[in-house]
Amino acid sequence: MPNDPVLRLARAVVFAAVCVALAVVGHVTASHEAVPPAAIGAGLVGLTIVAVVLAGTERSLGTILAGLLGGQFMLHVLFTAAQHGQHMAHHPAALASPGTRAMTLAHVTAAVASAWWLRRGERAVWRLARRAAAAVIRPLRALLSSPVPLPAPGGHVLADSVGRPSERVLRHVLTRRGPPAPFPAFR
Repeated sequence: MPNDPVLRLARAVVFAAVCVALAVVGHVTASHEAVPPAAIGAGLVGLTIVAVVLAGTERSLGTILAGLLGGQFMLHVLFTAAQHGQHMAHHPAALASPGTRAMTLAHVTAAVASAWWLRRGERAVWRLARRAAAAVIRPLRALLSSPVPLPAPGGHVLADSVGRPSERVLRHVLTRRGPPAPFPAFR
């Protein structure tokens, strides 16, 4: 189930959308400039591609946070270049990276918030997937392991070959009557 291409793509899109949305909010808040839509789209596509490759298995909080920090750095560079390219005609000196503490804090906060949110969602999705698989597997195991009565030559099922339902369920239970055996240490 985890390697189903549709689920893998869905997980990747959610990861990329959360990462990009929080990066845009943090970047705009710190820089006080709008991020061009083309840069947002490029960031979303780029992160989705990377996330599709990495979305094959459940990830830990540390792994998700590391991926998000890398994604935030990439988005910061992309958004800064797009913002400065947009204003280059008016301010040619705008190519210098802002490098402010506020910008770094905004991107790190976005990474931490999205890692926490995505890990919670990740755990919930995997828990749901395990429960769904168990709900399908349990009845299949019971169906495949239950004894099938052989039909008698006349077409009737032999009752002795199957037994009563309570005997089939408890056929491997060992019961002993009487008091418990004394412990060897107390003899």
